[in-house]
Formats: sequence, C-alpha cells, structure tokens
Amino acid sequence: MSKQLRLTCLAVIAFSLLMAMSLVATSSAAPPPGDEQFGTIADNSNAYLNAVVSYSVNVSGTNYMRTSTLMALLDDNHDGTIGADDDPTNDPLVIDVRAADAYTGTNTTGMGAGHIPGAIPVTTFTYKDIVKPANLEYIRSQLALHQNKTIVLACYSGHTDKLAEMALGAIAQAGYFGFPEPTITALKWGNLGWNSAGEPSVLAEVTPGTKDIYVHTYGMETTPHALPAPGAYPIINNTTSTEPAEITRVADDLSESATNPPFIWPGTGTGQVNDTNIGNYTVVDVRSAADYAAGHITGAVNIPFQQLFAKDPAGDYTNLLSIDTSKPVIVYANGQQESNAAVIGLNALGIRNAGAPDKGLRYGLASWNYTYGMMFLTSEEHNYPIVTGSAPGGLTYSALCSGGKPSLSMGAPHAYWATLSDYSAGRLSVDWTISNTGSSIAYDIAITGSTNTNGVTVATALPLTVANIMSPNGSATATLKYNIPVGVGSWHTIMTGSTTDICGNSWSLP
Repeated sequence: MSKQLRLTCLAVIAFSLLMAMSLVATSSAAPPPGDEQFGTIADNSNAYLNAVVSYSVNVSGTNYMRTSTLMALLDDNHDGTIGADDDPTNDPLVIDVRAADAYTGTNTTGMGAGHIPGAIPVTTFTYKDIVKPANLEYIRSQLALHQNKTIVLACYSGHTDKLAEMALGAIAQAGYFGFPEPTITALKWGNLGWNSAGEPSVLAEVTPGTKDIYVHTYGMETTPHALPAPGAYPIINNTTSTEPAEITRVADDLSESATNPPFIWPGTGTGQVNDTNIGNYTVVDVRSAADYAAGHITGAVNIPFQQLFAKDPAGDYTNLLSIDTSKPVIVYANGQQESNAAVIGLNALGIRNAGAPDKGLRYGLASWNYTYGMMFLTSEEHNYPIVTGSAPGGLTYSALCSGGKPSLSMGAPHAYWATLSDYSAGRLSVDWTISNTGSSIAYDIAITGSTNTNGVTVATALPLTVANIMSPNGSATATLKYNIPVGVGSWHTIMTGSTTDICGNSWSLP
C-alpha cells in the first residue's frame, strides 16, 4: 500500500517492502554516561571471549581448533583424503584469511601452496576485510549450507586469523548470524600446521636456539604490578546505526584496518622491542594469573583476556580503563593467539595511545624468551591434503537454509531544502524511514531505484545502502535528493529496493 504526502511543492508516494526472516539481535547493557557505543562493543567482545568452545584446545581457556580435530571432521573415513566418500554433515565452514595468491597456490615467494579442501576465501583482501558487508553476505550464504554451524578461520601460522576471529565472533554475539550464534574459532598454527610443506616460508619446525624467532632470552620477572587508577571513557561514535551488531562491526572493521601490521617483533632492530626499551611501552599480559605469577615481561600488568572487557560489580569497565594509554600498548599471551583477539577489541574501543595502535607481541611470549610461552613444535607438523585454484574444492554442500524473507516497510517522508544552494538549484531532500516489521533480521538493505512523474529526477546516486543489518522493530533513515523542474508543484514516485536474508538469498522490491 502507498502513502501520499502533500507539501507546498511536493506529493510523494511512499513504497512498501514486503518480505519475511529468522533472526533477532540482542541489546547490550546501557553504555557508560556520555557514550553511545562503548558499552555495546565492550559487551559483545566480552561475550565472545567468554563463549564456551566445544573443541579441544592446547592451553586451558584459549579458543582454537587443532589441525588434527579439523582433519577428523573433514576426513570421516580416515583414509587421508577429503572427498565424496566423506560425510559433510559434521564439516565446519573453513574460511581462509590469507592473500588470494596463497589460497590459489600461485604465490611465488613460498607463502602458501594452496588451501584446505572446502575452505572459502575472503573475497576482497585478507583478515582485514572479514567484516566488510560483502564478505559477511558471502559468509552467511556459505554458513547456511553447513549443518554444523561452526566457522574455523585459517591464516598462515595461526595468528592473524585470531584478529579476524575476534571481529567475527563479537558481531556473532550481537546476533549477526542468528541465534543460537555459530561457534567461531581459529585453526591452531593455521595452514602451517595443516600442511607444513605448503608454507615453506613460514616457520616449519622448532628447536630452541635454531630459529631466529625463538632465540631471545629477554628479561622476565615474577614481581606483580598493580593496575593504575581507571581513566576516562573514550567516546565512540563511528556510526549512526543503533544496531548492536552494526556498531560492533564498524568498530572492529576500523580496528583491523588501523592495526597494520598488528604486531611488534622482539629484537634490536628499528621498530622492535627488547629488554632495554620495553619501558617505553605499556605491556599487558592477558594470560592466566598463574602464568603471570610464574614469570612475565618486566613491568607488565596482568588482565586475563576473559576479564579484559568485563564489567566490575559496580557496572564499570575498570580493567579496560586502567590500561595506561600514555605510552604505546603491547599485548601478549603464551602464543600470539589470544593477544591478537585482545588487540582488535582494545583498538575498537579506543583503549590505545593517541599516536600508535595497540599491537600484539609477534609469536607470543616464546619469541621474547623461549623458555616461556608456546612454540610451534615438530609434533604439530602435518601433511594434510591441500588443493589449488580459486574454487574451494572438496565436498559439495547442499543443506537447506530455513531462513525466511525480511518484512520491511517505508514510513511517511520528510521533505526539506537542505541548503540555500540546494533551494536555488531546485534540489529537494527527502528523508525516508525504513522499518523492519518482521520477526527476523534483514540484511544489506538498499534503495535501488526511483521512478518519478512530472520530470522529477533523482540526484542521489543509486543504489543507496540504507543499512547493513536491521533487527525486528529496527529502523533506519535514508536521504534522497531530487531535482525539481521549475513550476512543478507535485509528483509521484515509485521506489524499488533490495535486501538479503540470513541464507544469502536476494530479494527485489516491490
């Protein structure tokens, strides 16, 4: 049904978007005073880092899947191959976050000879683009084909996939992929652990003292250091969206772009860190309290990653606000895994030095002092199958997604002259409010066309993205500008739009 609005020089017919879907987004606790987005991002980061993981892990409390566990899921008959005689119903969705030439096996520098059978690539660049809308649309459509609602991220050596995992996991906790949210984890040691020969330029074995990343014995101590008094909340205002998943997505996307490279090397070279210049940094140890007590980098404070984004009993984010950001911040764990997850969340929240993004210690504590931390061992090297080319390879999935259609409607427009120059040029602005009246989430909502009478044309480039996600009862406003010919006092418009559902199906409107 259409609505007609008459103004002094305008009559616009609103349009209806009819569709229907299966998803709800959560609302976060109230953000701190003066901030509209900090609490949302922190709560979703905290929820993800404390999510229960059902797969075996190497160190208690960390979240990654062993390569042997993944192989057992993909190779059900244990014949060493992955193919049509294996059962796809227990297969997770494997996402390769390396560069395209590593995925295809066309890299000439020894950084990737192919990919895990069935793994899909990030469609734009690497881990840094994992939560771009186009990639999320692709991931949703692929996840819908997997009965086992698990996502496993894989990079070169099991480190940068944790950056992608944190961003993807936090928005999942906010409801981006529906409820129950999928399990999201990373492959321990990445493609290096899956097929060590396939990553010849990545560390392939460890004997302490023979590999340059595991030769340092920089200073350690057991003296505890108390956190300083909490500082002020950073003000986060990255988006006009009120959707928890979109607020978190935008912040994590900006964080991934800012942390490039996302790590700092131990060493004496330019831009590296060692036991003589460590005092120039704020060092945060996100390991367990027991690990910290057994030995930590000199001067480091301890906030276990499961507590980093948590609230205190009074409802404040004291741990976050107690990180000294007057100096560049370095985060470390036993490996580089959980510290990388923390790096994304901290940068997303603005818990960082004004002149430098937070970084993780490259290869974790073992690269600082090889008698501590977690190293890649020869026992973890495997020769599991890989495939080359631009296609995932492996099994073909055909599970049906039980999503539904989004149900959207457009409210009465608000028309106005935005500026004097617009008035002089006859360029009228019209705000359209689009609402989700259904019981499930709409994605990738856009206005794609506007057909007008009386010579009126649209000045705004179309398609125009209205929102990347809209939960039930949610709404968003989109502004179109129209060129109004001299003497025209009214006109009609017929609008068209598009959206996608949780299964990745596209819907055109009307």
